[in-house]
Amino acid sequence: MRRCLWVTLLCLSAVASAHDDTVGARFVQTDGANATDCLDHDVPCQSIQFALSKAQAGNTVKAAAGIYDMTGIDPATFLFGSIKAAGGYSPDDHFHDQDADANRTILVGVDPRYRGAMMKQGFTWALDRAAAAKGFVDNSPAPALQAVQSAVTSCAQGFAGQFPCRNVDFLAQLPLNGFSSKPASAANLWGFVDLNDNREYAVIGLRNGTAVVDVTDPANPREVGTVTGNVSAWREVKVYQYRDIAANRYRAYAYITTEAPTSGLQVIDLSGLPNTVALATTLTDTGRQHTLYISNVDYGTMVVKPGAEAFLYVAGSDINSGSWRVYSLANPAQPALITAAPPGSQYMHDSTSLYITDARASQCEPGHDPCQVLVDYNENSVDLWDVTNKTAPVKLSSTTYPSVEYTHSGWPTTDQRFLFIHDELEEIRRGLSTQIYTMDLANLRAPTIVTSYTGSTTTTDHNGYTKGNLYYVSHYRRGLVVFDATNPNQLREVAHLDTFMLPAPNVSGTDGAWGVYPFLPSGTILISDISNGLFMLKDKAATLGASPGQIGFIGTSVTSAENAGDVTIRLQRNGGTQGEVSIQYATADGSATSSADYSARNGTLTWAAGDNSEKTISVPVTNDTQNESEETFTVALSNAGGGASIEGSPTYTITVGNDDPAASAPPMNSGGGGGAIDLELLLLLAGLGAIRFSCSASSGRRFRLL
Repeated sequence: MRRCLWVTLLCLSAVASAHDDTVGARFVQTDGANATDCLDHDVPCQSIQFALSKAQAGNTVKAAAGIYDMTGIDPATFLFGSIKAAGGYSPDDHFHDQDADANRTILVGVDPRYRGAMMKQGFTWALDRAAAAKGFVDNSPAPALQAVQSAVTSCAQGFAGQFPCRNVDFLAQLPLNGFSSKPASAANLWGFVDLNDNREYAVIGLRNGTAVVDVTDPANPREVGTVTGNVSAWREVKVYQYRDIAANRYRAYAYITTEAPTSGLQVIDLSGLPNTVALATTLTDTGRQHTLYISNVDYGTMVVKPGAEAFLYVAGSDINSGSWRVYSLANPAQPALITAAPPGSQYMHDSTSLYITDARASQCEPGHDPCQVLVDYNENSVDLWDVTNKTAPVKLSSTTYPSVEYTHSGWPTTDQRFLFIHDELEEIRRGLSTQIYTMDLANLRAPTIVTSYTGSTTTTDHNGYTKGNLYYVSHYRRGLVVFDATNPNQLREVAHLDTFMLPAPNVSGTDGAWGVYPFLPSGTILISDISNGLFMLKDKAATLGASPGQIGFIGTSVTSAENAGDVTIRLQRNGGTQGEVSIQYATADGSATSSADYSARNGTLTWAAGDNSEKTISVPVTNDTQNESEETFTVALSNAGGGASIEGSPTYTITVGNDDPAASAPPMNSGGGGGAIDLELLLLLAGLGAIRFSCSASSGRRFRLL
């Protein structure tokens, strides 16, 4: 998004940022003063902690070079939350460009396990202030916060190994420290199938370059090579493949954009696959840019469609306020600028395109049939441009929606009659549940937008792509989510796998799954996770209608406090939605008995044809006054109907913890009125830890969180 840094709120025509790191930024310098709201880069605050206390959701605290003590601050609050802190800045350019090497920003008092996340934010780590002052900092790759999973694992009972899932299997993970360049973070990715030998590849942007990974055997990914690039958290990738008639073979090139200064646009020659990759050239007509897009191609092979011509669109450059630029790919190794957006056009953050061959072509300029339409996601609206004549583009419409905060990206439906829209900041700034929007393209001159999906969490949706009637979306802190888009105005979630588990909550924020690529002919789904690298997944969403599926518990057990009231047990239908299915359930005594500790329940759950919604069983737990140890009982599944089977374990264990007060002996000085009486009650609150309650005749009540 555009950098609005000056106190006068003048928006510079500099590079835009992929995330909300500039709007409302807070500024910190070691010789500043904690006496303001930290919004003025000429009057920075002194401590990161103070600036964090002043920041609002969506802000980034920008810290200049120096040593900062973060003792007592939970790293997750400034590395993964809706308010971020980032280092590597300098007051010399008004905190404009991040350069972690030139502007070393050292944190002490932080758990070393967070070094990787700190490096991604432009910080370095030192053991303590004395070590930092002597230059003893540690910028080496750190172990991942979450464990790296290696074995192929099917999704069963809500998990594929350690990853929460539904209708998506885990195939493999290539973590950050598995890449030869040992990057601190990953960015976006793309993929393609090499038509010379049908091998499949992921091309993934990393903090320090671009890696090409052979995923033909998705359980055993192999890095072919990495082309280095200027250090940046943002790197975007697209691929173009064409038939070289003279050489009687296909050739492919990857195009790379980044926001790092003086980077230009890299062109990587992929013709040496499966053995090598190499930098072919770097275009320098721009210094940097955000995203790029190639029109009129098949997204699996990246070969131009019959009768069409491929074009490369660049968004968010440091030219003309970041408005769009279009290049010819007649010479794929050396893209040539054709034209740019008309003067006064707004910054374009991301883009896609439409190729209109039906009656709607008459809504374009005269004679433009077929009509080529550029979809311009430009922060505040979705603009449609008739770019059939590249040298004379015409804006057809500009459309926004009530909850707009940052119009980010999206993708058309397969029939190109609807367009999906992702707003990156409405969950962060407004606290909304996940929102996805759909634009009706019946009238290109006056399209309309509705909210087509509202999620159950506030997770930020990022990038999405349509394949058939399915819509594959990367949700930062929830990983991959797949929607049935048969009705584009009512998206229905059918599959997911969470790649980002630490910190665990599925809440708003811009860490986790950045990109998804669902177009490989094999069906392998690629995910790039900022902190956790490259994932190879297999989704079952496309075949759900061919099987009745399995019915099973989500998880295998739960622990509940005795005073929790009802225990809720979750079940789901996995792997199929064909026909109506059912399952019977019944509680069974263990050390806990239905006569004293819980109320027995039994019944039948039914899923209609096409339904794979989550269902629940609620079992009341008795809150008695008897002091007793933990007790257990179970819920068992049986008699799956409609052709379904039971998934995983047929039993689910409920452990009831004791939360009754322990008997206390009379106090030694109970005879007089002045003696103190202390009673402590340990309340075990499910999922919330414990609170210790003390009662004293002299001091009253006290509560302490354990």
